Amino acid sequence: MNEYPGYKCAFIDTETTGLDRHNHNIFQLSGIITDPDLNVLEKFNFKFQPFDIDNFEQEAIDRTGVNKEDLRNLEMIAPEAYQEFIKVLSRHCNKYDKTDKLQMIAYNSVFDSDFLREFFIKNGDNYYGSYFWNPAICVYQASAWFAMRVRGAFTNFKLKTLCVSAGIKWDDDKAHDAMYDVEQTLELFKYIKEYVPSL
Repeated sequence: MNEYPGYKCAFIDTETTGLDRHNHNIFQLSGIITDPDLNVLEKFNFKFQPFDIDNFEQEAIDRTGVNKEDLRNLEMIAPEAYQEFIKVLSRHCNKYDKTDKLQMIAYNSVFDSDFLREFFIKNGDNYYGSYFWNPAICVYQASAWFAMRVRGAFTNFKLKTLCVSAGIKWDDDKAHDAMYDVEQTLELFKYIKEYVPSL
């Protein structure tokens, strides 16, 4: 049997200036790198000026509580954040080894992985796939599968609702900060994995 490098997980969350990955941009990129047993190896949290500050949806402002002036006052710019992010990834996988990649895990992973792919492209890098396995694992979808027999008990399927139902403490004042949300996503994933050991 072939031996492959032990996979690692990259729990990731982004905060963005809107919902369209082509027209809007990431301004906070946070994550937790774990081993397969979900032991934390490294955390990262980058807040930076997005590529286009002026193209900002009101919904994003309302949800995150961040305004354009806040973004202009951030010292780090997007290309710098990208370089720091690559340094993190490179500590945990070898982009030149096709068998050594990170398993991205996120709540509503399609959104975050799409924005992250676009972030790579906007930084002149077409090799997102050198660092991450495709597809990403979606905790939102895993939760729906896990809870389908009692789906009617949930008023909505937001991260907060699922965490509270699982007995995971939730602080509304910290929500919609990418670092806090990714920490909660990790805790929710641990809860699901406990009852579905094959995850």
